[in-house]
Amino acid sequence: MGKQDASLKPQLTLFDAIVTGLAAILGAGIFTIIAPAAGLAGPAILVSFGIAAFVAFCNASSSIQLAAVFPRSGGTYEFGRRMLGNWWGFIAGWMFLVANTVGPGVSALAFGSYLHAIWLIIPFHVAAIGAAAVMVILDAVGIRRSIRVTGVIVILSIASLLAVAIIALPSAHLGNFSPFAPGGLVGVLRATGLLFFAYTGYSRIATLVEEVKNPKRTIPRASLIALGGVTFFYLFVVGTAIAVLGASGMANSPSPLEALMIAVGSALGVALVTGGALLTTFNEGLSDLLGVSRVAFSMGREHDLPAGLAKLGAEKNPWRSVIFVGAITLLVAAFAPLVLSVAISSFGTLLYYSITNVSALKLPRVQRTFPRALAIAGLAGCLGLAFALSPQYIAIGLLILGVGAVYYIIRRRIMQKKPVT
Repeated sequence: MGKQDASLKPQLTLFDAIVTGLAAILGAGIFTIIAPAAGLAGPAILVSFGIAAFVAFCNASSSIQLAAVFPRSGGTYEFGRRMLGNWWGFIAGWMFLVANTVGPGVSALAFGSYLHAIWLIIPFHVAAIGAAAVMVILDAVGIRRSIRVTGVIVILSIASLLAVAIIALPSAHLGNFSPFAPGGLVGVLRATGLLFFAYTGYSRIATLVEEVKNPKRTIPRASLIALGGVTFFYLFVVGTAIAVLGASGMANSPSPLEALMIAVGSALGVALVTGGALLTTFNEGLSDLLGVSRVAFSMGREHDLPAGLAKLGAEKNPWRSVIFVGAITLLVAAFAPLVLSVAISSFGTLLYYSITNVSALKLPRVQRTFPRALAIAGLAGCLGLAFALSPQYIAIGLLILGVGAVYYIIRRRIMQKKPVT
């Protein structure tokens, strides 16, 4: 199959796109990352969520505009190549691959931690590896089948989270919101940097643009509905948890929502948290893997990764790129520490969307559907949050960026000596 034939089949409806966005955003963040974030920001974690949501909205607006102009899978890898040049496109794709191959692994780790808590006989990493393997299999057999699974799980996940918050609400105490920001502005920003992981799927739909029906209409609506809906769930659930447990109670628990249900004495709530966590973290990993495999496919199509990743199977399914990304996900699930993985994922995603916003700033006026101010705010927010993370996480992120730059230089030199056929 030649490069010109390596295109994907439009088959996702508005509902499919909304479900994909909800599944990609709503996941491990609400069950695990709120604990260390509460330790950094205190009750002001709600402000951190608000900042992360605003930056995510700015970034989503840039992705939406670019996807309308360049309706090819690959997200900012494709946008960056078209607007800024091959180098910037590659760097965007590289950081997205790093962030979002770590992302499904983090979801698998969160799944494993909850399953291990239920059945101690099942080792934590064994459960994580098993979850990652099932994600890979479902995505490899085709997007329509994985979307059907995703849709059912999204509905069950949302229902469980809402039920948990409603059960806990009568036990709320407003006094638990004081002191509001014990970590000051630095604590709020560092918490926001971590919590950005909880929003990393908001533009997942843009990476699937070739497979979306009527993308110019569907992608903006689906992206904004998914982002707005998840932000409401986050603020409602986390606000209730603070009001009942206090920020310190959340920070000291490896499973803050389970601790919330134990505090209010609800056995049903504990079961809902456990079930919701298993469903939601699995679903987020499934959706993340779907999105990042399309970026790997696009990079293979343009020969920035091995061209074999752009080979398609039945029904235009890029199963090779799914397997490639899935192999890395399995390694993360087997060996990676959770908080370090989240920080690396957040740093990579923030740099990726920095390039998204710069690309959007270069769009001519006639192709813009949002004010340039949103792209400027998104760029400032991404860079600010990326470099507000702890120094060791920044150093690791920059090292990964450097590895990507060296790989790009070496591969380009090889490709120049070997003409593409």
